[in-house]
Amino acid sequence: MKHNSFLYFLVRGVVSLGAIAGAGSSALAAAPSGCALIRHAAMQDTPQGVTYDGFSISTPDGGTRLNAAHYVFRGQGASADSLHDQAEAAALLLVSAMSGLHNGACSNWLAAQGRQVAATLKAGKGYDLTWQNATVVHGTAQVGLGSVRYQMQPATPQQISSVSLSMNGVSFHNVANQGLLPSAARAVFSLPANELPALMDAIGGRSTASPAVHATISSLEASQGAIRLQGHGQATLTGNVGNTSASGHLEIANLESLIEKARSEKQIKLAAALVVARLVSHRSGEQNTWDTTWEGGVLTVNGFPLPLR
Repeated sequence: MKHNSFLYFLVRGVVSLGAIAGAGSSALAAAPSGCALIRHAAMQDTPQGVTYDGFSISTPDGGTRLNAAHYVFRGQGASADSLHDQAEAAALLLVSAMSGLHNGACSNWLAAQGRQVAATLKAGKGYDLTWQNATVVHGTAQVGLGSVRYQMQPATPQQISSVSLSMNGVSFHNVANQGLLPSAARAVFSLPANELPALMDAIGGRSTASPAVHATISSLEASQGAIRLQGHGQATLTGNVGNTSASGHLEIANLESLIEKARSEKQIKLAAALVVARLVSHRSGEQNTWDTTWEGGVLTVNGFPLPLR
């Protein structure tokens, strides 16, 4: 699993969300056998889409997988077979985004679906996906998801699609620095439909691909107990966090609690960075606020680079 801090979640989350944003595409064929294995206990086609009980998607060796007790995929204007393929692609991108796993056998399939999603969005169609009681497993690491909901609106005349994604009941097991990661998150952002195919390929397929997808983040929230992060701004997504850049406004409520958590996790550099961030922040009640940039793996707040690594 990706191992990152609560403060770093602003950039990390957008990269993951950008990957999932391509999931509504129409597949030209089912996933190649070398890419993923899909199973489900029960399936029901409806006029709105398809519903699964006991859904599972895994790498061929079974080492990385997503299990969901209930999975609903709602799409418009596609055949039943196409909806099944779309649902499988969405699940693959979710597990790839959260685990950081790349599989070259998925590249051509995901790129082809990305070309289809652009056409689907331009045709005025949207998507609504919900996973309930899900678990993402990568080796010995596990992330539990009480619920995940992803919605994508039809593209505007400027070919921009608005996206929202929320995660609730997030838990971690055998994940580094898990005490610093959020238990709930929500984001609303927009991005050009035409830029999705290469990003989908980069996230789930070829790890060396570095496309540029330009996202505008209307709001991003992440919370754990009393600690709450909020942000908005712009990001250029590449499929690789180290090559991603972002800028915008960031607020954290109860920063002192986050500093204590960093110390208890023995993240000394992070704790020191948060202390510096506190010194250069603007304070209003329980809120510490900054203007931030993220580039080349360096987070800068109010003009001061923070030693996160």
